[in-house]
Amino acid sequence: MKKKLTFPLLVLVLLLWGAIFYRIFSGLGADTDVIPMPKAVVPSRPAADVTDDTLLLNYRDPFLSNVQEAPALAEDTLVADYGYVEEAAPYVDWSQVQYLGSVNNRGNGKSVALVRVNGREYMLTSGETVDGFTLVKQNGSSISMSYSGQVTTVAMQPGNNEMQYQ
Repeated sequence: MKKKLTFPLLVLVLLLWGAIFYRIFSGLGADTDVIPMPKAVVPSRPAADVTDDTLLLNYRDPFLSNVQEAPALAEDTLVADYGYVEEAAPYVDWSQVQYLGSVNNRGNGKSVALVRVNGREYMLTSGETVDGFTLVKQNGSSISMSYSGQVTTVAMQPGNNEMQYQ
């Protein structure tokens, strides 16, 4: 059964590939049946009087209609030197402070906050300072922290809960 179908299928494959190669190679050949087209002739126009276009730039500026000119300072005028430079508040990277949760003691009513500062975990009460960060206040699911005069609120990290002990 296999041998009966092998030869007709082989002939069919050769015819198919032959047709494919014929189409490829016949498309690559030079076409000699192309009829040359005459070039299009562009009608010439008579030269018109050419005038130079110029821009008139002596109009007033519409955006500066209400602006007054600053008075000119004499070259020998000195600006007073006050002797100090106001320093900008230092940049604080608050992402290094994370509020992990709190532990509440029902017996004495005190609450201790679990805070991660610079990758280390601390247990802080209000007013305690770690690495320059001071715990100002606990507000349930957030705490207020201060660092060199700047105060911010840090929210509790998701998935952390408060724990109650007696």
